[in-house]
Amino acid sequence: MTQSATLEKPAAVYSTVSEENIATTQGTGISDRSHLTRLKVTGADGIDLLNRLSTNKLDDLEVGDVQGTVLTTNKGRIIDLLYVLRQEDHLLVITSPDTREKVSEWIDFYTFIEDVVVEDVSEATAMLSVVGPKASNALTSLADVPPYGSAALTIGEVDALALRTDFAGIESYDIIASAQDRNALWETLTDLNAVPVGNEALELVRIEQGIAGYDGELCEDYNPLEAGLKDFISFNKGCYIGQEVVARLNTYDKVQKHLVRLSWNGEAVPELPVALTHEGRQVGTLTSATKMLNGDGHTGLGYIRKAHVQEGIQLLSEGGLEVVVEVIPQHE
Repeated sequence: MTQSATLEKPAAVYSTVSEENIATTQGTGISDRSHLTRLKVTGADGIDLLNRLSTNKLDDLEVGDVQGTVLTTNKGRIIDLLYVLRQEDHLLVITSPDTREKVSEWIDFYTFIEDVVVEDVSEATAMLSVVGPKASNALTSLADVPPYGSAALTIGEVDALALRTDFAGIESYDIIASAQDRNALWETLTDLNAVPVGNEALELVRIEQGIAGYDGELCEDYNPLEAGLKDFISFNKGCYIGQEVVARLNTYDKVQKHLVRLSWNGEAVPELPVALTHEGRQVGTLTSATKMLNGDGHTGLGYIRKAHVQEGIQLLSEGGLEVVVEVIPQHE
């Protein structure tokens, strides 16, 4: 198993957050997400092993299919959200940049006599993401890529692989190519009027859509049901690590917290994560935050106890910041 150094995150802002937000929500944006980890899993038992380690059903994936699945601990807590693409002779697994070693080691730990080899190909590849409702207008070949599907494309003179993951909660494609073709691919896509989008605008879109993120919500403090990842869980497949806990929480409606959107006025942003209280009792945690486009307020995501998941309820952070439950993402 080979490891590589952590790749640099993309620029925070290219133009303005407002312009970049408009591109991602109304047009076509392009973001360099090469810092995410890409693992190549080879061997006859790769798909079976990942199926036994994570929440979703993977063993019936057809070649070219993509599936989101959650790697969980034996207590049903989140290690990472993975996107798995099945290819003819290997699997491509996209993970958080912060868990690349942990995911590789977790797979390795549960590999006994299985024919499985994991190679980190993050350094050898680039991943540019095209985001927005007009993405397939800018690059018409994307129109044939269905949600959780993939296609081999030639973009300009670059051979690439496109995966539609909708990772931002809106139409989103991850385009993977050789690292040496990264600049040429970027130039071709921007020439097609894709607007460069930095981390700040992507973070705003993610929070507005109520999507759990790698830096704040996807961690071992929470389970996938709390994180709103039910679409990435199969309750009909066989056992996986943490399956009994996750199934029991779902069957007996024992999920105690939900991921919600929060807002507050002013410039203050507490050091995250930060506890949130109601009438002196801790009822949740603010886990991510970003500045709103209009006004001087902020918006963020946090985990709040079920009894306090109410539109407009006011919570208090450590330090006295008044935080309001503003939007509640849909939960089963």
